[in-house]
Parts: sequence; structure tokens; C-alpha cells
Amino acid sequence: MKPFKTWPRWAKYLAGSAAGISVLAAAVAMDYHTQAPAKANKTPLALQFQAEARSWLDHPKDVSEFERALEQGAVQAVGVDGRRVLITTRSGERYSTELLPAPQGLGSRLESLSRERGFALTPVDIDERSSLAKVADSTGNVLQRLMGLLTVAVMGLVAVYLARQTQGGGSKAKLAEKPDTSFKDVIGSAEAKAALQQVTAFMRSPEKYLALGAKPPRGVLLEGPPGTGKTLLARALAGECGANFIAVDGSYFSSMFYGAGITKVRELFETARKHAPCIVFIDEFDGIGKRSTGAKVAGGQSEENRIINKLLVEMDGFAASENIVVIGATNHVGNVDDALKRPGRFDLVARVALPNVHDRRELFALCLSRVKASGQIELDTLARSSTGLSHADITNVVNRATVLAAEEGSAQVMQEHLHRALETHQLGGEVSSVKEMFTPEARHRIAIHESGHAIVAHVMKAGNVERVTIEPRGHALGVTFVTRPNEVPLYGEQELEARLSMMLAGREAELMAFGNTTSGASDDLKRASELAVEMVSSMGFSSEFGLLSLQGVPDKLVGPHIQEKVLAEARALLDKAQHLCRDALHHHRDALHGLTDALLKEETVSGALLQALLPAGAEEEAHPHAPALRVAMEGAHRAL
Repeated sequence: MKPFKTWPRWAKYLAGSAAGISVLAAAVAMDYHTQAPAKANKTPLALQFQAEARSWLDHPKDVSEFERALEQGAVQAVGVDGRRVLITTRSGERYSTELLPAPQGLGSRLESLSRERGFALTPVDIDERSSLAKVADSTGNVLQRLMGLLTVAVMGLVAVYLARQTQGGGSKAKLAEKPDTSFKDVIGSAEAKAALQQVTAFMRSPEKYLALGAKPPRGVLLEGPPGTGKTLLARALAGECGANFIAVDGSYFSSMFYGAGITKVRELFETARKHAPCIVFIDEFDGIGKRSTGAKVAGGQSEENRIINKLLVEMDGFAASENIVVIGATNHVGNVDDALKRPGRFDLVARVALPNVHDRRELFALCLSRVKASGQIELDTLARSSTGLSHADITNVVNRATVLAAEEGSAQVMQEHLHRALETHQLGGEVSSVKEMFTPEARHRIAIHESGHAIVAHVMKAGNVERVTIEPRGHALGVTFVTRPNEVPLYGEQELEARLSMMLAGREAELMAFGNTTSGASDDLKRASELAVEMVSSMGFSSEFGLLSLQGVPDKLVGPHIQEKVLAEARALLDKAQHLCRDALHHHRDALHGLTDALLKEETVSGALLQALLPAGAEEEAHPHAPALRVAMEGAHRAL
């Protein structure tokens, strides 16, 4: 016969079912016999009463009939089960009755009457249930007992599970396969890559450094905005070193059970030591928290303290030859405990910055290579228009553009889809429903306003005008996208004055076309005022204060007279910008109206059409000594 473990699954199932049914049947039979009246010390008459009880119970009579039969001496045998009495007469009649509960009643005199009248008397135990009912009740009893045993077993398993969780069991970090990612797969992040090269060199050839007495790096903190590719960098480091890669996050060490977090830390580093060389990546590292100080520390804070202390001990316990490096990623490096950031634990803090214009071009090219995109897409325009976007943002923009193309039934992702997706991402939403409420006069006013921004930005060389639209998105009723030729973080006086003029151009265009303006320019005026005050008070572009920056002056020394001078000089800057703006609009009135007409017809103007509508001869480069105007996201578009 084949061993049980070689049986087919269905045979094992049937065998197990049969065994279970057999055990249940045996338990039912045992319970049935246990419940059956005991035969020991029972007379044959009692056994007869119990075996054939229905023949008496099915013929009940009043107790007076029993009393009459006793007086006449007609009773042959009596079986007593409490107040119930089974009677057999000398003529063979069988019936039952119920005795009245009285202290001196018939039931108390049956024994003496039995001796006087000569009838047999015996106690009996009557079970009125049928055989089927007895089996059913026995089955119910067995199942009830089994449920009780099952409950106890489940409680035991839960207790074991809780004990294991308290000890950290079942929460071991999973070891990922060796990543095949390298630094070549990471676009941008040059500063972070350079910082990680030291780790790469040591893990590849640790003996060269140990021979000179150099200490191995213990940990690296990657700090930067969300979506900048910190996880990808950690995987690339493991790939470059040929090391194993373990990834957890800051919440991994948290647990509802006191003490479980410490065990998780220990198990994490035990796993890393077993698979050295190894990179341990802890995402959202600031989630571990900081240690609390003071005499009274709450339970949760105490647990955080213990977790951090255990992490410190484990990192201090790295031997020089273990070849283990911990990479922590965080958006808030200030929330990391200072003891973790000291040399000897996290030796390096590498800044992962947002991608620059060249990085964004490569990211768009990479993301578009993964979808079916047109070959005519202008990557340079997309890169310039996406200042401030992270790796994750650009991936999201391309995906959104692909969805738009699919919804329109387009065979390819086109430039327009990408621009619309970029607008949606930057302005916080799709085209607003307020568009349906636009009157022809309102559309005309918005078109004039945005055309004014575009013409002055182009003429004053505030940046490259990439796209103008009168489709409302978010809080903006219209948008003019102006990008900068480069992203060097320097501000020249001419560029800032050009930016002031560009901000005021929408309002001035409305005044020139309609003779009045609206509240739509309030945001432009706010931004222009803030910039003018900054130029006077802190950037050194002040004739009144010279080299004095009010940011370095104590507040108690900045009295009302100083504030009045700042506001007066800022007002003078705005007046000058307004004058330059009006001159530009009057000189290029035809271009202003031409772009307005195109916006009213197309709603969005960009590319070759926009360049054709902008004033000719104004596209020459700015003065070579004037640093490029930095048009970041908050200033890359002028919204009505």
C-alpha cells in the first residue's frame, strides 16, 4: 500500500473526511450511551417500564382513576418517576397519571399501600424522547463540546501569535534580489551620486581601505523633496556594489505591542549580516522620530526612545569587515535624532535636488520612450516649461498626457496632450466649469489681459513666452507661460524690472483696450509689490539705502520712517515699470490685438503660431552681462 503522503489530494481529502466522520460518530454513540439510563441496580419491572414507557404515557388518566383502582385492589404494578406514575392493572390495562404535590398526598403513601394492597412498586427513569431525537441531542452535545474545545484552541493560538508578535516573530524583513539598477539609470542627482561614490568604492574593495586603517561608512542620509528618486538611488547603489538590498520604511519598526520594535531592529540587522555585503534602505527615515527627554515620558515616546537606542547600538556594532551600509531617505532631515546624524553612524548627508532643465529633458525623453509618442515632440520646450517638477511629477504628466490621447482616440501622444497635462499638473486641475459662464466681453477681456503679459514679457526679455491660454484652470482664468533661458539662480536689475513690467502688463492692456480694469489684476499687483519691496529692502537695488539690507537690521531699529522710505522707493520702481510697460504695449498695439484675436479663436496659442504673432525683432538675446531671470513655478505664468 502506498504511503499516505503519496496519495492523491482527493484521496487524502476523502480519507480525512471519513476519519472525521468516524470520530464524530464514535463520540455521538458514547454520548448517547452516557445519557441512557443506567441499567445497574434496576429491577426487571423497572427495566420493563423504561423500555415500554410509551404504552403507559400514551394513555393518561386522572389521578382519581388511580385512587379508585387502589381501593378496589385492581392495581398490579406501579412505576414512579417523580410526580409521574405508570400503572398496570390486574386485567392488563396500562395508563399513567400525575400525582398532586401535597405533603400528605397519595405519593407519600404509595409504599405503605403497596404492602397493604399487594402490588409491586419500583422507581423508574423515563426518557420520552424518540431514538432519532436522542441521536440528534447527542450530536448537538458533541458539537457543543467540540466548539468549546475549538474555542480554547483558537484562544491558545491567538495567545501564541500575540506572544510571537511581542517578541517580533513573523515580521522579519524580506531580502530583495540583487538589483540590476546602476547609477546610469538615475537621471540627475549628480550631487547625491558623487556622495555615494565613496560608499561604492569601499564596498567594492574594502581591503584597500582597511589596510590603511580607514573606517568604513556606516550610513548615508538622502535628503530631498518627495519624488526625486531617493529609493532609485539606493537601489542603484546596491546594483553598483553588487550587494543585496533590504528595503523597509520608518513605520516598519512601529508595533501595537510594547518591545516588538526593538526585536524588529535586531532581526533587520541580523538578516543584513547574513547577506553581507548588503544595503539596508529605510525610507521615510524621519518616521522613527526623535528621542524624548525628561523625567516623565509617555509609553509611545518611551518605545520610540528604545527603538532609536537599539538602532544606535546596532550601527555602532558594525565590524569593519561586515560590509553593511544603512541608507536613510527623508524629506525632513531636521526631524531625525541628532545622535543618528553624528559621524560614525550616518557619515554622509547627501542632498537629492529637483532635476534641472537638462535632467528634465532626459526624463521626458525616458518617459516618452515607454509610450507611443509622436516623433515631433519638442523636448526642450517641455523641459523649460516644467521648472520645479520632480521625477515623479514628470512621470505623472506623461501618463496623464497618454490618458488624454487615449480618451480622444489619438494614435499617438502629441505635444498638445503634454502641454495640457502640464497645465493640469501646475495649475491644480482640469479646465474649470466657470468657462461656461464666460460672456463674450469677459472672454475678450481675459484675452487682452493674457496677450498683454505675453507681449511685454517678449519685448522686455523677461523670458521665453511658450504658451498663452484663456482656458480657466484652478483659480486662474487665463495663463501665460513664460520660461527662462537658463536656471542660474541670479537676479539682475534689468531682469527684475522686466519682470515687474510683465506683471503689470495685463492690467495695462485692459486699461488701454477698455479704459478701465477689473479685480483680475489683484494677484499680479500683489506679486509685483512683493518683488519691488524685496528689491529695495534686501537685494541692494536701492538708491536710498545703498548696501544696507533691512533683513539684517533688528526690528526695533526699523521704525515707521524707514518703512515709509521703503514703500516710497518700491512705489517708484512700480511706476517706472508701469511706464515701460505702457510704452511697449502702445508700440506693439497691432501684435497685442493680433494675439488677442488668435486667443479668442483658438483659446490656446503656442509653438510656431505664437512665435509668428509675437513682435518681430524683439527676440534677440538680452544683454550678455545681465544674468538670466529666474522664472520659477510661482512666477512662470501670469494668471488673471
